[in-house]
Amino acid sequence: MGEGLLLLEDAFISISKGKRFFGGEVIGFMDICLGSFLVILKAREKLNGENILDKSKTPSLCKWANEFLADDTVKNVVPEIDRVVKFKREFN
Repeated sequence: MGEGLLLLEDAFISISKGKRFFGGEVIGFMDICLGSFLVILKAREKLNGENILDKSKTPSLCKWANEFLADDTVKNVVPEIDRVVKFKREFN
């Protein structure tokens, strides 16, 4: 997974041209596609004590993920990470 994230880091830097999102200053199609996996990814990190998005290896991608999840529109439609973690623990 690490090698793929490094490629995604490079792609983000290239496509975003220093902006907040892949689509520029506003969330675009690519942001939505990749961002839809962030809650599951963050829940997995909490459940397994993993650090999948590592600031030292993929700083731009980490910043993008935080910006995406902090966006008011996104916060209104995605479940809270802690609720996903709780659900996953109860489900297993």
